[in-house]
Amino acid sequence: MRSQTTLPAAARAGGHRLTIGQEALWFLQQLAPESSAYNVSGALNLHFPVDVDVLTSAVQRTVSRHSMLNCLFQLTGQEVRRRPGAAIGAGPVLGLHDVADGDREAGEFAAMLARQPFRLDREPPIRVALLRRKNDPDILLIAAHHIVADNVSQVLVFREILDEYAALSAGTTHTPEDTGGGFDEFERRQRKFLASPRAAAARDHWRAELAGLPDGGELPTDRPRPPAYRFTGAEVDFTLSPDMLADAAQAAAAERSSLFVYLHSVFQLLLHRFSGQTDLLVGYPATMRVNRSFQNAIGYFVNLLPYRVRIERGDSFGTVLRRTAEKTWRGGLHREYPHPLMPRLIEARPDPSRAGLIETMFVMTGGGAGDPLSALVLPGGRDTYAGLTVSEFYLPQQQGQFDLTLQVLRHESAARAHLKYNTSLFTADTARGLSGEYLDLLRSAIRGRL
Repeated sequence: MRSQTTLPAAARAGGHRLTIGQEALWFLQQLAPESSAYNVSGALNLHFPVDVDVLTSAVQRTVSRHSMLNCLFQLTGQEVRRRPGAAIGAGPVLGLHDVADGDREAGEFAAMLARQPFRLDREPPIRVALLRRKNDPDILLIAAHHIVADNVSQVLVFREILDEYAALSAGTTHTPEDTGGGFDEFERRQRKFLASPRAAAARDHWRAELAGLPDGGELPTDRPRPPAYRFTGAEVDFTLSPDMLADAAQAAAAERSSLFVYLHSVFQLLLHRFSGQTDLLVGYPATMRVNRSFQNAIGYFVNLLPYRVRIERGDSFGTVLRRTAEKTWRGGLHREYPHPLMPRLIEARPDPSRAGLIETMFVMTGGGAGDPLSALVLPGGRDTYAGLTVSEFYLPQQQGQFDLTLQVLRHESAARAHLKYNTSLFTADTARGLSGEYLDLLRSAIRGRL
């Protein structure tokens, strides 16, 4: 364990308790301190003349007044505590970098910045940088550790900085919607839940769902599994056309199901055909922003839920779809039970060669037309927020967390997908093959041929 930074007595005293999920992320960071697999990053092209001094002030105000962004995570006895305010002055407010014109060169430099690991006990859990280009738009880059931010938080931080920049430019005052109190309430709510009868019911549900997991129920890999899990990854990108997405949504509605359940069911069939297994575990993230006060709060409001895939010979796609809808609904009733506690329910022993209880993920995210900056999930998407025009500058992120992850980013009638794969296990050729087969299976499902 690294030595702790020397801090004033006021910063050393007390501190905030972590959620169970944050404690697990802290542990993972200690296991792989040089890994960036749990960095959450994003970047925007700024289509306006940037006043660097104003932007520096906007970033400083955003970070310094938010207790999730200006903190350090340090041991107090045997417990890790979050110390708000302790990171102020521990790192640069806004990094400035001159980069070459063109998205390729700028993208390589931005990815390098985003992949730098965090030292959570001695530096802020967030970094902000401005990449300056002569003839192309400047790029605003944000990278944060997952312990303080989920994907929604990433957008919220961008919004706060842009709101603050617009207010400072206009000589007005911006009042932030959230300064960290929302996550403090969430942490207290989780502790209260764990002592409640609802938690006991959730334990019974997940214990039954996970009981009897088969040994050897894993995916075939191109390379031998290393004795210690390597958080290294890459991705293959592909598109779900508007027509395909509309047809899938219509087919799901005809079965009284959701698009999430439909696309997830196709992914299960892909894994079944790829591995030959009839009993697999697939994870999916569930938002914990169930309270209105959490909707615009910055923090780690995600829980990872397991889905037990059981596919027998002769099962039709409709059978898989209806089973997925039913089990997803039941799992949602118990979404508050923290994933890091689930292995204890079945006395699963930690295996250093594996990512954890869950090794494969399905993720679907995206907002509607009314969500600020929602258009930016699509390549070339441009939006205006706080009177400032921005567009997405795409950065790969969160690669290597699991063996395989299929992530679908949806905006209205279009979507793009990323098949993320662990490079110590799979080759790019295998990932491309799986991506193509997923699209083939989706088309067959839509046409009623599965």
